[in-house]
Amino acid sequence: MRLFPRVVSEAEAPYGAPTNKVRVLPPEVAHRIAAGEVIERPASAVKELVENALDAGATRVKVEIEGGGTRLLRVRDDGSGMSAEDAERAVAHHATSKIETAEDLAMVVSLGFRGEALHAVSSVSSLTLTTSQPGAPYGTCVRVIAGGPARASSASHPPGTTVEARDLFLNLPVRRGFLGTERAEARTH
Repeated sequence: MRLFPRVVSEAEAPYGAPTNKVRVLPPEVAHRIAAGEVIERPASAVKELVENALDAGATRVKVEIEGGGTRLLRVRDDGSGMSAEDAERAVAHHATSKIETAEDLAMVVSLGFRGEALHAVSSVSSLTLTTSQPGAPYGTCVRVIAGGPARASSASHPPGTTVEARDLFLNLPVRRGFLGTERAEARTH
C-alpha cells in the first residue's frame, strides 16, 4: 500500500474512471465545485444578487422566487445599470467594478467586491442579465447557460438591472439532492 499516491494527469485517469489515485480535476469540474461554494442554496444566490443591487445604488429591489428558488430567482433593481461592455464582463470569473489592486482590499466599502456572484450563479443555472443605464437608448441582455459562453444582445429595459436565474443547480444534481423541499427553501429567503 502506498502512503502517498502520485498525482496523475487527466489523460492518465480520465474523469469518472475508477481509481484510488489522486488526480487533478478537469477544469469544468473544478469550476462547478467552486461555484457551488459561493452559491450553496437559493437563499445564498438571493443574498449575493441583492447585495449587487444595493452596491449599484438601488433604492428599490424586488425579489421573486418560484419552486423555493430552484425553478426561478429574479432580482430586479433600479440601480445604476451597466453598459453593454460591463454587462458582458460582469458574468466573467473575478469580474468586479469594486477593486483593481490588492491594496484596494483594505478600503472596500461595498457589500461585494470579489467578482464571484454573477459568475457563480451563471455557472449553476440558466442566467439572464438584462440591464440599462439611465438615458441609454437601449439596454443589454446577456444569457449564460451552466457556465457556457455569454451571449449578448440589445434589449429594452428600464434603468437598472434584472437578473433571472432558472433551474438553479441544473448541472449539480447532488447539490439539488441536498436542498430541502421547495417550501423549506422558500422560507430561508
